[in-house]
Amino acid sequence: MTPDLLVLGTIHTLDPARPRAEALLARHGRVLELGSAAACRAAAAPGARVLDLAGGSAVPGLADAHGHVLLHARSLEEVKLSGARDEAACAALAAERARALPPGSWVRGRGWDQNRWPGGAFPGLAALDAAVPDHPVLLERVDGHMAWVNGRALALAGIGPGTADPPGGRIARDERGRPTGLLVDAAQDLVHGRIPHPSAREVERLLRLGLADLVRLGLTAVHDAGCTSSVLRCYAGLADGDALPLRVYAMIDGGQPEGALRAELARWSATPAIGRLDVRAVKLFADGALGSRGAALLDGYADDPGNRGLFLTPPQALRARLELVAGGGFQPAVHAIGDAACREVIAALVELGREHDLSRLRPRVEHLQLARAEDLDHMREACAVASMQPLHAVSDAPWVAARLGGSSPALAGAYAWRQVLARGIPLALGSDFPVESPDPRLGLRAAELRRPAGAAEPWHPAERLTRLEALHGFTWGPAFASFAEGRRGVLQPGADADLTAFGGDVLEVPAERLGQLPVVATVVGGRVEHGRVS
Repeated sequence: MTPDLLVLGTIHTLDPARPRAEALLARHGRVLELGSAAACRAAAAPGARVLDLAGGSAVPGLADAHGHVLLHARSLEEVKLSGARDEAACAALAAERARALPPGSWVRGRGWDQNRWPGGAFPGLAALDAAVPDHPVLLERVDGHMAWVNGRALALAGIGPGTADPPGGRIARDERGRPTGLLVDAAQDLVHGRIPHPSAREVERLLRLGLADLVRLGLTAVHDAGCTSSVLRCYAGLADGDALPLRVYAMIDGGQPEGALRAELARWSATPAIGRLDVRAVKLFADGALGSRGAALLDGYADDPGNRGLFLTPPQALRARLELVAGGGFQPAVHAIGDAACREVIAALVELGREHDLSRLRPRVEHLQLARAEDLDHMREACAVASMQPLHAVSDAPWVAARLGGSSPALAGAYAWRQVLARGIPLALGSDFPVESPDPRLGLRAAELRRPAGAAEPWHPAERLTRLEALHGFTWGPAFASFAEGRRGVLQPGADADLTAFGGDVLEVPAERLGQLPVVATVVGGRVEHGRVS
């Protein structure tokens, strides 16, 4: 039992019946009272801790509905390529890291994006081989759906001109059929399989590192999208020891062999929750990503004629996996970015609903970046949740039209948050970190402004959200998507005492300055996990 927690400041409850209070009292992890400072002080037990926001504000705990904690932790330590100005700069950063590593060890990095380079061309072997000839190198594109490797890594993986593309993947080749060093989607596994797996102790260290960073940013919950068995075991150990600093809604990796997936479903069906850990969803993949031209498109890529992207899971195989997941009572969460993938997934979910109560399962479509209006119309029929990421829109806006073609009908449904809400589809917002920053303040800003960096005007401004709608998407939305809307997402007596507190009024600060609004405290279950109390 923790002492009472008295929070003093502007409390934005997001409860329409009582939207604002000047104090909140938490006891035994739940909200006991909301109201005046005097009333909450009078109700507090002796020894209560006080969190005085001194003119600041608090909202229901912010949550990220789609992220990757282990990858985020790795990104904090690996070569950071997000700011590299071109191919040569990326290679130079890899070379710098190689000089600090033992001979022959792997150089890993993440974050390059050819769309931000002069000319926008993809990188190749020559620059990386010249810079790092003696270490195998694997540099992941910002979206994680393409890897850039050097010749040493290709040799270790046995990839040559005669290597066939694996199902759901593509090995980029030059005009003579030779690999160029770019591996799309499932082709990355050919190299990943040659990298030593981290030990259980290393997995735990990385998870602790990643979670600590998320709490510092004000997140009280994260939906970890696609966890291997080793990660789930580590989460279970941390949760059992009350060592999770925030709530983790972990999705089982649905791409593993069927026998292993069945065993994982049986394991977590028996124990779906341990402390702050909840495991009742399964992550599946329909297609790849738009930036690496792996998203499955109905009309193909205008800037790569003949390419329609990739279905990482063939449609019939995806339907079989959905049946397996739903039959086990688990929530399907399906990655779908391209309009062809979104159409296929939504149709498959509607079909699934003929045999299963989807209102109980709440299937999720993860990303939903290019959805045609007629397909969105069927999402309500499928009782589906739209799990979307505002930062993707502002990051991708400068080049989406070139990918699709300026007259493509797919642009009308690009990152269409407003169209989702207009149909009454639950909207759960997140970041897809480390693809984007996990900082929820940046997500709130992107949702409201929808303006790419350096741009004077918003992109597709009709799809912007209001401040309250964006906050709803980062609070109630993830709570609903994780079956917790009765306890989280709104501050009211009896709710979990999860709060994110700011050094100013989060509803009053101009949208442009949301990123600079200090996070002064993160409270999970009445326990201050970040910040100071008296």
